[in-house]
Amino acid sequence: MRSYRIMAFCLLTLVSTGVFGVEGQNPAAVQPQPTVTAANVAAAPSSAAVQLGMPAAAPQPPQEGFSLGSGGVISRGASAGPVVFSVLVILILLSIFSWAILLAKWLVLRRLENSSMKFSHVFWESRSLNDLNQRLQEYPHSPIREAFRNGYAELIRSNPMKEQAISPEIGLSAAMENVQRTLHKTKGEQKRAMERFLPVLALTASAAPFIGLFGTVWGIMNAFEGIAQTGSTSLASVAPGISEALIATAFGLAAAIPAVVGYNLAQNKIRGLLLQFDGFKADFLNIIERYLVADRGGKSGASPTSAPRL
Repeated sequence: MRSYRIMAFCLLTLVSTGVFGVEGQNPAAVQPQPTVTAANVAAAPSSAAVQLGMPAAAPQPPQEGFSLGSGGVISRGASAGPVVFSVLVILILLSIFSWAILLAKWLVLRRLENSSMKFSHVFWESRSLNDLNQRLQEYPHSPIREAFRNGYAELIRSNPMKEQAISPEIGLSAAMENVQRTLHKTKGEQKRAMERFLPVLALTASAAPFIGLFGTVWGIMNAFEGIAQTGSTSLASVAPGISEALIATAFGLAAAIPAVVGYNLAQNKIRGLLLQFDGFKADFLNIIERYLVADRGGKSGASPTSAPRL
C-alpha cells in the first residue's frame, strides 16, 4: 500500500514539472521553439529580432549604386550645375582649338623646313643671283627665300646710292646697312608669321588647369550644400557630387597637356628655322659684301672677275 502511495506521488511530481506536458497539456501539443542562428538572422532579420527580444528595424530603401559608366561624362558634368557645365564647354572648345592649331602648325613648319632646305641647296648651285631671282617664283615659300627676295631687292635699290655717295666707303657702308636692316625686318616678319596662333596654345596650357580647378571647387561646394540639406554623410551620398566635380579637373588637364606639348614642339621647330635663317643671312651678306668690294675695286682699276655676278 505504501508503494502505491510513493508511485502516485512521483506521477504528480512529473506532471507538475512538465514532463508529460505544460500545465497538464499533452506533450505532442507542445511545439519546440526554433533555434536562432546567424543564418536565420541574415535571412529574416525582422523575425530574428523579434525572437531575440529586440525591436524590428525599419526597412531601408534600396540604394542606387554610383558608377562613372552608368552615364555619360557630359551628362554627369551637366548634373553638377550650370557653372560646372559651362566650365566643361569652355575646356572642350579650348581643347579643340589647341588640337587644330597643333596639327596645322606642325604641318606648316614641316613644309617650311623642307622648302628652306631645298632653296638653300638651289641657292648654292645657282650660277648668279640674278638668275635665281628671275626663277624665284618656281620655289615654294620659305623664310630664307623671303630673305633672299627682300635682300636682293634692297641691294638693287642701293646701287645708285654708291654713285651718289660722297665717298665709296660711305656708299658701301650705307648699302650694307640697308641690306642688313631689310634682312632683320624680314626675320621679324617670318618669325611673327610662324608663331601665329601659338599664344592660344600658351593660354590653354597655362589657364586650362585653373579653369578646371575652378569647376571642381564649385562642384564640391554644391555637393556639401546637398549634404547639409539632406543631413546624410554616407559615402554613397557624397561620392556622386564629388566625382562629378572632379570631371572638370580631368577636362582641364586633358586640354592643357596637349597644348604644352604642342607649344614646345612648335617653338623648337621655329627656333631651328630661325637658326637656318641666320646662317643664310650671314652667307648672303658675305656674298653681297664681296660683290660691293669687288665692284669698288673694278672701278678703281682692280679686276672684278672674282666678284659674283648679280
